[in-house]
Amino acid sequence: MSIHTLNPLQQAISDEFWKSHPAEISFEIKVVSARPTHLEGYTLVASRSATGVFATIGIAQDHSLRYALNHLLSFALSEDKEISVDKGPDFAVRGVVEGFYGKPWTHEQRLRGLKNFGDFNMNTYFLAPKDVPWQRFNWRQPFETEFLSSTQELIEVGRLNAIDIVTCVSPGLSVKYCDENDVDAVITRYKQLFDLGARHFGLLWDDIAWELQHQEDMDSYLSTAAAHADFTNRVWVKLQALDPKVALTVCPMHYSGRGNEPYLHEVGRALHSRINLMWTGRSIISEYLDISDAVIFERTTLRPPMYWDNFPVNDGGLQKNLYIGPVRGREVGLHKYSAGLVSNPMLQFEMSQLPLFTIGEYLWNSDSYNPDLSWEKALVHLIADEKDRLALRKFLRTSMGTAVGGDPAPDLRRVFRAGVTHWRAGELEQAGQVFINAGQEIIENHGFLTSPEFSRPEMIAEVEKWLEKYVIGGEVLKGLGNILKQCTFDTHKRCISGTNKQIDQLAQLKDRLEAHRKNLFGDQIEGPINELMAELQS
Repeated sequence: MSIHTLNPLQQAISDEFWKSHPAEISFEIKVVSARPTHLEGYTLVASRSATGVFATIGIAQDHSLRYALNHLLSFALSEDKEISVDKGPDFAVRGVVEGFYGKPWTHEQRLRGLKNFGDFNMNTYFLAPKDVPWQRFNWRQPFETEFLSSTQELIEVGRLNAIDIVTCVSPGLSVKYCDENDVDAVITRYKQLFDLGARHFGLLWDDIAWELQHQEDMDSYLSTAAAHADFTNRVWVKLQALDPKVALTVCPMHYSGRGNEPYLHEVGRALHSRINLMWTGRSIISEYLDISDAVIFERTTLRPPMYWDNFPVNDGGLQKNLYIGPVRGREVGLHKYSAGLVSNPMLQFEMSQLPLFTIGEYLWNSDSYNPDLSWEKALVHLIADEKDRLALRKFLRTSMGTAVGGDPAPDLRRVFRAGVTHWRAGELEQAGQVFINAGQEIIENHGFLTSPEFSRPEMIAEVEKWLEKYVIGGEVLKGLGNILKQCTFDTHKRCISGTNKQIDQLAQLKDRLEAHRKNLFGDQIEGPINELMAELQS
């Protein structure tokens, strides 16, 4: 490995990259100053020979080297002989907001996440877990030494992976908006983070009471929107005194809807124009994000939305679900009408990396983004061993449907199409065998995933309860197959006949599956069982 950089930061970024991506072939890389077409972009000219890969990378910003190295490694693993590109991202802000309720990610997970997010061509990570005391409850106190030490490490690792760390303050549960001491309490925290190297900050007003809580505020402001705008602007003035180039992103109290609500209208027109406003889209968990809604939001607030995308988050009442499919329903070209997009992930760190990979690809180039292809690429990127990857893929594809669309269990749907085709033709022996074979495959796959032979036990630990449902599903499928084999086919009525005993057995299978509280398989098993029970009862 030989790389010629222009400064120590570029060298450090390169060293960090190759430490995480050890190469089996030789690289000769030269980094030069350039003016790529895209902001944060790069030019890359590379070729391979019998002795290795030779590349020239052109960048205008040091951190863009990280994205160029991602591309260079992808080229090196391909069969292409040479490449000459000028590439860059669509969205200006691309990343993750750890903003869910429940157990937060660990510090070790966050450090690994930053390296992954660099691989995903992201550039921003908002640290804003809801259920930690420092975030929403004791925000008036300066950050403690332990927190500052861990955050400094996040900032340093983020810098080497092209990720800006945005630490947030959520004062809305107890703030007195007219009190300058509360403004100073927020600024004290920002100053601590600024001294560590942070240059982007978050102020979050989400999930708080709509009404003003203090009499002094009621006497000072005509509305909560006016209080939010005034407090935020006073924070902004003092933040600007630290460095005029800093960024401030605000999550408003009304963060979803049509984008033309009176609160947003008032806040948007009062806030300083450089302050970003977050928005989740039409719904808190939006099935789609499109340009037409973004235009309404911008006309209302006088600024494009900074999307807080609540996919693939599964906190609160959603904890029975795994959202591990690719992101869908985000319009091509949305970057032209937004300030950026950050994704709120699941509580399960390991599983979140799959959809986050696809989000990174969408944010980099929405026009070329292919959800299904991107998801397959995510598996290859995250699971090195092919046998392990294929086994995990079989399990994951029983939970592919998400809050933003997609077939929950596409492989199982094909199984039932085949089985139902046989039973409609009166071929009950063949129909039963289709389901028995599918169930046995699930049971055997479950055994491998939960065995010491599987190389990623940390992933399995996160989905232990869903794996319980998985093997139950396999056993139910076998039971369904055996019942079908016991039924008869009425050639005159062209339907299946059976006994009350078989109906009761089907009901027991359905009850067993539904008794487990985790969601898996969509309705691919319960639906056909209900159909068969109805047919037997007719």
